[in-house]
Amino acid sequence: MLFFKECKKVLFSLTFIIYFFATLGMYFSQFHSDSGKALEKPVEGQNDYGMVAKEVPEILMPAAVNSLVTEYLSERYTAYPYGFYKEVKLKEKKRARMAEIIEELSGISPEELNGFADFEEGGYIMGEDGTFVYVEPRLPEIHIPKTMTYEHFRELMQEADQIIGGGSKYSDQFLVGNFSLVPKTYEDALAEYESFLHEDKITKAYGRLYCDYMGIDLAILPVFCAAALAGLDKRSGMEQLAYSRKISSAKLIFTRYFALVTVMLIPLAITTVVAYFKVVKLYPGSELDNFAIFQYAAFWLIPNIMTAAAVGMLITEMLSGLIAIFVQGAWWFSSIFAGSSGLTGNIQKFTLVMRHNSLVKADVFAAEWGNFVFNRIFYIAASIILIIFTAAIYERKRKGSFNGFSNIRKNNKSKFKK
Repeated sequence: MLFFKECKKVLFSLTFIIYFFATLGMYFSQFHSDSGKALEKPVEGQNDYGMVAKEVPEILMPAAVNSLVTEYLSERYTAYPYGFYKEVKLKEKKRARMAEIIEELSGISPEELNGFADFEEGGYIMGEDGTFVYVEPRLPEIHIPKTMTYEHFRELMQEADQIIGGGSKYSDQFLVGNFSLVPKTYEDALAEYESFLHEDKITKAYGRLYCDYMGIDLAILPVFCAAALAGLDKRSGMEQLAYSRKISSAKLIFTRYFALVTVMLIPLAITTVVAYFKVVKLYPGSELDNFAIFQYAAFWLIPNIMTAAAVGMLITEMLSGLIAIFVQGAWWFSSIFAGSSGLTGNIQKFTLVMRHNSLVKADVFAAEWGNFVFNRIFYIAASIILIIFTAAIYERKRKGSFNGFSNIRKNNKSKFKK
């Protein structure tokens, strides 16, 4: 009975209605419109089949060394440890070791490197016609020694990544994708298409693309519903009545949480069904995995909803709904920003918003399968732990031993004034 009461409370709230239409809007404006045509078999003789990451040392090595020299001279390195964007500035000892690595890779001595006065970082700039053009960085002349083996190069890249703190573009995970993109051949494109048809059976590929789009919204929108629900008693003046109920705090909080998550699954269920039938219509008569989209939606997206809702409920009980939205928003933005460096295969153990914005490259997703499974189980478990903390805080508030950190600060200020 309590579960259905809480479901009804969420279902008829303004924040859920906004959440509902925002989720539908994300689906129709992104996945639905982006999947208007069936993927066509590549035709031999086309001018362009796109790009693919291949481990080609002749391409990878100079590109990676140029990037490392550029970041050294700019005195800042970009990294994404645990899926968070981080700009790293090295201390003197680490900077000196990085200079030694660069000398071994490029033949440029630390003295020459530090004394180079003509450095320009390069990048995209706006031209006179209003369009953006890429300007190459201005660097000292780089000559990779002929004695440099590819194996030793990879070792030096890994050391550079460790000096930066991990998660940099020089790590094993990102090195090839960042510095060794080559044009696809017809054979490459055909192999991807055959994998799309026979290994992914079409719907697995569309399931990943669907989750890529929907996962963006579902990692942030639920926090608004959670914050609104958690603060409802206070706003309606029913807080003391809620505290006086005989029901245990754990049962009340967990019931509210699962009611909240259950109701927020409604637009997810609707869009998943619509997505499935859209794929069926695009590929009539094809062999499909009829459960793939639903399986991906459940295991990929429900943990996003659970996590954002749990963060919303916990921080609202501790501080306020506004702070809960700010914290989840900052985390979400950081994860989105980290994912912008690679929209396909950006799946790490602690990435909140996982990305695979492609109908192909199933091999890239397969290579990250272990991270994917760990990630989703981790966030499901973390969500439950957060709700346990929420129930404990709620119990303390019912007993009068805790009234939120914001109220503690207010009480301390009033005591100080006295």
